[in-house]
Order: sequence, then C-alpha cells, then structure tokens
Amino acid sequence: MSRRLTVEADGGSRGNPGVAGYGALVRDTETGALLAERAEPLGKASNNVAEYRGLIAGLTAAHAIDPGAVVLVRMDSKLVVEQMAGRWKIKHEDMRRLALEARDVVEAIKAAGGAVRYEWIPRAENKDADALSNDGMDGLTVHRDHEGGASSGGVAAAGSTDADDEAPNGAACAPVPRRDGTPVRVVLVTEAEGSAAQQAARSVERLLGGAPRCLLEAGTEASTETAAEVGDALGVDAVVDAAWASASGAPQAWERVVSRGGTTVVVCPAAVVQAALGHVLGMPAERHDRLAAAPGSLTGVEVWTDGDVSVAFTNRT
Repeated sequence: MSRRLTVEADGGSRGNPGVAGYGALVRDTETGALLAERAEPLGKASNNVAEYRGLIAGLTAAHAIDPGAVVLVRMDSKLVVEQMAGRWKIKHEDMRRLALEARDVVEAIKAAGGAVRYEWIPRAENKDADALSNDGMDGLTVHRDHEGGASSGGVAAAGSTDADDEAPNGAACAPVPRRDGTPVRVVLVTEAEGSAAQQAARSVERLLGGAPRCLLEAGTEASTETAAEVGDALGVDAVVDAAWASASGAPQAWERVVSRGGTTVVVCPAAVVQAALGHVLGMPAERHDRLAAAPGSLTGVEVWTDGDVSVAFTNRT
C-alpha cells in the first residue's frame, strides 16, 4: 500500500512584489508525524510566485520521501489550489511556468504509482507553513528532514534554523547568514506615545506579516513604550541598544544592524531616524532635519549583498 503524505505549503511577499519567501512541510498523513521542512528566500517576487514555489518545494520533498506516495496538498492559496486542480485557467506567464514545474513533480509521483490531490484551507489552519515562509522572507534557508523522512541526516543547510534552537530574548538578534538576491531589511520606527505608539505597532504588523528575528529599541521612555506595543503585535521582546538613543551613534548602530543580516525593526527617536536615513543617503548632518519622521511613522530600507541600498518608504503611518 502506498504511503500517505500531507504537504502544507505557503508563500508570502512583503510588498507584493517585494521581499518574498516560501515555506513547506511534509507530514505522515496517518500519524501526523513531521517528516520534512523547507523554507527559502526568493528576493523580490510576488505573493503568487512565492505560493507556487512553496508548493514545488513541498511536492519535491514528498517525492524524496516516497516517490509513489498518495499526497494531499493543503494550502490557503485559492489561486494555486484551483489552478493546479485544473478548475481555473492560468493566464500569467510566470504562473504558467511554475505550474508546469509543479506538474512535472506530480507526474513523477504518478509514474511511481502515487497520486496528488489538492485541498484549500483557511490561513488559520496553515500556521506551520506560514511560519516557515516568514523564515524565508527573513532571509533564512531551512532544509530539515526528520526521522522517517528523506535521508539527509537531519542536518539543516547553512543559514537555516531549527525550531529547537529558537533563541531567547537577546540572542534573538544573533547574526543571520546573507544570501545573494536577498536584502537585509531594516524598519525604523519613530518613537511615539499613546495611540500613536499603538498605530505604529499595527503598521509594523501589517508590513511584516510576521515577527522579525530582531526588535531593537533605544531605551528612552517613548521608545520603550512604542517597542512594547510593537513587540506585543509581533510576539517578540525588544532588545535595548543605547546606541540608537542619539543621532551621533546612528551610523555605527546602523552598520551593526546591516552586518547582522535578516530583518530588524528599530524603535528610536525622530532625530536618530533622520540621522540613520541621512547616513544611508550620504547627506551632510546639517540637512538631516529635512527628512520627515513623524511620531509613530515607519521608514523602510533594504540593503543588498552587492552594496546597493533601496529606501523603500519614509514617514509611513
């Protein structure tokens, strides 16, 4: 009798198109045992491209576990499920190419005596794959095979993380390996108070779609209040870095954050946001006050491996 496997897959893009990544996992359908986990950053891509890449990774992992398995694919992307099931037409060229790639894996499973079917599920039922896709968007590559899965010895690839190794507060800001095509992302949040701090937290949550690996705050009273709201929204604790409390310390603090890699949210005073952004743009210090940084506003910057810097947005509320 063919082995029964369940693939759960997801993908996301922060900006759509923007910084994208996918996540996928394979379970034993009968026992629920986790057999494989995958995640990877995709650079700049659309949400639908990321969803398809998650599907391909999940199908490929299932095929590696048992080429002739009976596979149930569960995803919260109605588009991918309906297109792969043949009920919806595929009009976009990128989607068509990815669907053909996925179908190549499906045909290999069928040729070995297996089968594949698709089931749409609400996002709330796809949390594990969603968490992996956020790892991908944070610049992490995950390739974990568990006992009973494919034979890679259970060793994670360089740049991956293990669920058992999730760091406590403080260590959450450990370095993240950088990969070509994946930027370091920094979101500067101007400190605020009261409702403005709460609004800032909601804005960060909408922007990132998941918790960053690192949340820093300057240690000032307003920064601590704002960071507490942001941390509650994202489910992480803030780490105090006093260098973010003064404009003079901003360039050095900025370079440390970029060197760390991944995605970092920094809550600090307006003058420090201006100084950090001015440093990125190469502006003289006497012109930094021309940059807008309203209380509770967000400024987003991406730093690519080739040294290019992109200011994605400023003074967003």
